[in-house]
Amino acid sequence: MHSSFISTLTLNNSPRAALPRLQSELAKASQELTTGRRADIGRDLGVGIGENLTLRRDQTSLQSLIDGNAATEASLDRTQTALDDIRGQADSFLAAMVGISDANSGARVLGAQGRAALDALTSTLNLTDGRRYLFGGLNSGTKPMNGFDEGPQAALAGAFATRFGLDPADPWKDPAVAQISATDLADFIDTTLAAAFEEPGWSATWSDADSENRSAAISTTARVEVGANANEPAMRKLAMAYTMMATLGGTDIKGDALNMVLDRTRSLLGSAISGVTDISTRIGSAQSRIAAADTLMRGAIDATDRRLNALEGIDPAEAKTRFDTMTTQIEMSYSLTSRILKLSIMDYV
Repeated sequence: MHSSFISTLTLNNSPRAALPRLQSELAKASQELTTGRRADIGRDLGVGIGENLTLRRDQTSLQSLIDGNAATEASLDRTQTALDDIRGQADSFLAAMVGISDANSGARVLGAQGRAALDALTSTLNLTDGRRYLFGGLNSGTKPMNGFDEGPQAALAGAFATRFGLDPADPWKDPAVAQISATDLADFIDTTLAAAFEEPGWSATWSDADSENRSAAISTTARVEVGANANEPAMRKLAMAYTMMATLGGTDIKGDALNMVLDRTRSLLGSAISGVTDISTRIGSAQSRIAAADTLMRGAIDATDRRLNALEGIDPAEAKTRFDTMTTQIEMSYSLTSRILKLSIMDYV
């Protein structure tokens, strides 16, 4: 027969030895009760952890796309606002031209308004969203438009003076302008002036924008064109219309020649306004696609959440029961240890 040696040291160490395990179980139960998720997903799911990781990765990817779409949507909103300003300015200028009762007396006023409208167009096309130029296209890190006095004015003045033999210092103020016929002026507009708003003249003097717009991924399978650029035909037509009035409108051109300039300007403005509307419609379509993509991706995230909850979730009632059980056992362990430590052989002598 074998008998075990029993001492107060043995009795004291027994409950203490269980404490690390109990405290670990308590921490696990506490974490699960707080988060509502398994504390050790890898151990609990085993081979099912692969599905869990895939779902988490997909969810992160979808949320990243949604966050990116928010930034894209903000940029498109700013672009739409800028287009509204451009179209409003063009509408006002066209209305002012239509309201002229005496072309000869109103042309100089329109010339000043044309220069103001040209400066406003340039300023709007050079807007940024804080990171890039809205109308820069792919070249969004560079200011898209040069101001009229940053190159275009000198180039057009030189071409005008050369064509009609005018004072090269200031051909617009030369009295000989009054002798230019409507036919000759129309030819100048259709060739020399128009060439300044077509390639390569446009990029040489006016624009540093790229004609290709940026694109952005809005879902795992779709991309959209983001924004517009200063090289759009509508922007060139607006710049040409304002430039015609800013230069020729302030000269001594009279009669048929002046009426021809006004007619060409009205025609350009009407076509440009229609073009700006088309750009706005295109951007609106991109915004609608982004909204639809976000709706689908949020739906996918919700479905993923439900599956993840099935894999990772715990029963709160069961977790609370385990937490209370562990707490009770630890309290009993501490109580038993305290009582054993108080035992003394002297109490029995």
